[in-house]
Amino acid sequence: MTGEFCAAHASGENWAAVASELADQLQSTPLPEQALAFLYVTEALSDDLGSILTFLRSRLSIEHWTGTAGIGVCGSGRAYFGVPAASVLIAPFASEDFHVFEPLKTDADVDAPELQQAIDRLQPIFGLVHGDPGAPQSLSTLGELARVGSTYLVGGIASGERGAPQIADRVVDGGLSGVLFDAKTAVQVGITQACTPVGPVHRVTEGREGIVSTLDDRPALEVLKEELNSDGSENSIASGRYHVALMIPGSDTGDFVVRNLLGVDPHNHMIAISGDVQAGDAVRFVRRDGAAAEEDLRRMLNDVQKRLPGKPRGALYCSCVARGPHLFGTESREMMIIRDELGDLPLTGFYGNGEVCNDRFYGYTGVLTLFV
Repeated sequence: MTGEFCAAHASGENWAAVASELADQLQSTPLPEQALAFLYVTEALSDDLGSILTFLRSRLSIEHWTGTAGIGVCGSGRAYFGVPAASVLIAPFASEDFHVFEPLKTDADVDAPELQQAIDRLQPIFGLVHGDPGAPQSLSTLGELARVGSTYLVGGIASGERGAPQIADRVVDGGLSGVLFDAKTAVQVGITQACTPVGPVHRVTEGREGIVSTLDDRPALEVLKEELNSDGSENSIASGRYHVALMIPGSDTGDFVVRNLLGVDPHNHMIAISGDVQAGDAVRFVRRDGAAAEEDLRRMLNDVQKRLPGKPRGALYCSCVARGPHLFGTESREMMIIRDELGDLPLTGFYGNGEVCNDRFYGYTGVLTLFV
């Protein structure tokens, strides 16, 4: 890897104004001779993604691109929602150091000769993926891709009611596309779930699919009420702030996936959640609000900085549509916290319909990748 990372973000009246501003910003400093470019646009520019890509490729003379559309996009200290906007990161990677792959729509696509040759050549331990919300069945390829390549994956699901375009050196759709990086690519990854635990971890002793009857051999609703009382929120089950965390088996870091608390059955003392649970699963209740979100974001940033061998060169941030102004009050507050903690480094990212970290899909999370 030679050269420096550089980034730009802009909004404007139309795609041409946004693309021209991005190019002007990026050409104000020397660009690397070989590079991979990450491009994210807001939904307002989703239909213009091909035009933006063609324009930037011509102006910047960069061949390889990846990206997608989100309800919002972000850069260092700034996020954009509800307006035509885009964000770009130029990473100084030689073409032999990565492989851009087009959408995988079934597990069989993971075995395609071109992708297998790339995996054999790169021996990747890290990759970035983008998924199409209009093709949910094809997103099952995530686990197979992670398994076949023994690869740690990050990324997110695009936002769009009828699906969303992705970039895999050209505009594509459907499935799971992205980039696999050579084994020598050094990154650090952090995930923030905007949650504060309310009580201890419990064992589901009776439950099926999304219905939990008992926790630790006690009525599930009784356990929930006790813990909300201890949190000072006796009457807040319907507030939307409380969720259920499904603990990840075998995790040595207490990792979990958050699912919504859908409702309660006061007659049978059961609770319903938006996730499959079975007897024996480990769960806990968590609270999500603005204070918890900022606390957990700063915790993650502090943790990832402790693992850095030096100053990061560039960053990717994939966040949830339910974060941003919904949790942090203003549209750029989340990105300002990241800049305050890490400094003003080249960064791009987007707000989508789900986040990827390792081989799992998350919701309400922010996944930060730092190139070092």
